[in-house]
Amino acid sequence: MKHVERKLRDKENFRSKILNAALAIAVKEGWEAVTIRRIADFVEYTTTVVYSHFKGKEELLNEVAELGFVQLYKKLEKIVSSEKSPREQLMKLSLANWDFALENKRLYELMFSAKRSANKIADMSMVLLHEIFNKISGEQHVDSYILNWICLRMGVINMLIMSEKDPKLGIISDPKRLYTEFITRFIDSIEK
Repeated sequence: MKHVERKLRDKENFRSKILNAALAIAVKEGWEAVTIRRIADFVEYTTTVVYSHFKGKEELLNEVAELGFVQLYKKLEKIVSSEKSPREQLMKLSLANWDFALENKRLYELMFSAKRSANKIADMSMVLLHEIFNKISGEQHVDSYILNWICLRMGVINMLIMSEKDPKLGIISDPKRLYTEFITRFIDSIEK
């Protein structure tokens, strides 16, 4: 029995190694550089071995994104359980998204790309958001407010990340302060 458990553990460890390799390549060179061949070279195995764990690149990338959503959701869940004020919950959720995006730029890029489909973790996050927005807004226009918050949050984060890459977009001296101001004004505008 221990032999079977060890084989399962080894298989999961190798899957993790493959996922980490994909992320490492992306961090260094971008998601376009991630191929099954490059991953196989990185983990020092054949492409056949990588394909024995994943059907293809899309399945692999979906799993990397899923792991990112799990990481982010754990942070959000901790905030919601430890903070009682809905206003503070929303502000801290916004800042946690900011911090996660800047600490994991390539992973964030993958998670929120148009190709990634909704998943269970994203659905669970929506349940948390509905509760918070119901309390803040007095249960009015909740879906609209959530969509506005998501667009504001993602738009500002993406714009500020892009401005780091492209000097033509201008240098923003304190992007986190600017982001915090946008979120504060948004919360003020929906608070009942």
